[in-house]
Amino acid sequence: MAPNPQPYRAKGGAISWHVRFRVRGHANPVKETFGPFDNDPDGERAYREARKFADLVESAGGDAARATRRQGEDSARTMPTLRTWFDKHLEAVASYAAGGTVYGYYREAERTWLPHLGGLALDAITRDSVTRWVAWQREQETSRSVKAREKARDAGLPEPPKVLVSQKTLRNAHGLLSSVLQAAVEAELIPRNVAKGMSLPSDEEEHEMEVFTADEWDRMYDALPEHWRPLALFLLVIGARIGEASAVMVKDIDLGAGTVRLRRAWKKGERDSRYLGTTKTRRGVRTVVMGPALTEALRPLAEGREADALVFTAPEGGRVYAQHFRNRVWQPALKRAGITKHVTPHGLRHTSASWLLGKGVAPQVVQHRLGHESLSTTSKVYAHLLTDAQLAAVEVMDQATRRQIAP
Repeated sequence: MAPNPQPYRAKGGAISWHVRFRVRGHANPVKETFGPFDNDPDGERAYREARKFADLVESAGGDAARATRRQGEDSARTMPTLRTWFDKHLEAVASYAAGGTVYGYYREAERTWLPHLGGLALDAITRDSVTRWVAWQREQETSRSVKAREKARDAGLPEPPKVLVSQKTLRNAHGLLSSVLQAAVEAELIPRNVAKGMSLPSDEEEHEMEVFTADEWDRMYDALPEHWRPLALFLLVIGARIGEASAVMVKDIDLGAGTVRLRRAWKKGERDSRYLGTTKTRRGVRTVVMGPALTEALRPLAEGREADALVFTAPEGGRVYAQHFRNRVWQPALKRAGITKHVTPHGLRHTSASWLLGKGVAPQVVQHRLGHESLSTTSKVYAHLLTDAQLAAVEVMDQATRRQIAP
């Protein structure tokens, strides 16, 4: 809880405000005074500054708040605040990053650490400041959860339980903060990155990604409207991301060779805009063999059409919007198929990889089909899906060591 500013009226009537708070190394609270100021007879300016300081104490800690005030009082001070440095950092990022990256970073910071730490001078940010933000952040409800509960209330239905931000969200936000502070270190503004090497909470239950069984896929395919079946089949067979699949053009399909060239993907631009850009990784640009079944499924969508036409479109024309596909096509089909697993359209990519790896296809081949930048990514993401493949490995080792362990 933020400390509560208290007023003080001097004998001459001037009003100032005091804020008492704790800092390290002091057994008792310390005090900061705001005002009196000229042309502030009612102490309104003094109160505003005291209230702002009290909020800073709550979000960043007493030591950091007091250090920031001291630095602000030094007219020769040139150390930027985190918010000022973040803006400058984003200008540098804009010189090389994709169009929507800067806007995405800004939104992520505004939803997480920037309101809490942005007012601090860079060299006033301590490990304790960052720890306080982490503790606050992990208790926050996701915006989707807030909307779901509001919708339930408005409909007179029982509210679903709160969903707090995930560890992944927290790690991503912390990683962004750390990169911004590291840039300040490299610019020789601060001596070290206080966010680097922090231990983040790890008490969240790990959820293995859910994939289709062969029977579930058959049911799902039948439950999908006919127009959308080729796209779903493409996502499964190729293991493509939906942003890659929906960007495939007729000229990327070679029906004779039975291959597809994945070279572009829909990217996030500013706000809710989208644009065609490069794939997620360098190895994302790849040529993948489709096989006879998928080739024939795509033939009606590719033959006789303009080279630059999108292969997959909405029923009324126009590009496929991933969120619309998920909400208006995929989710209803899951219900019709009687599948209770939480398998998303992206889950077809996971299903593709797990089926291939489970049947002994070399990880390097799976890496190429999925467009992972490195083999370690493939191994890390899908290692837990290889139980059946591990049984074969165990059998090999059992045969090799049978003499040593025989009774």
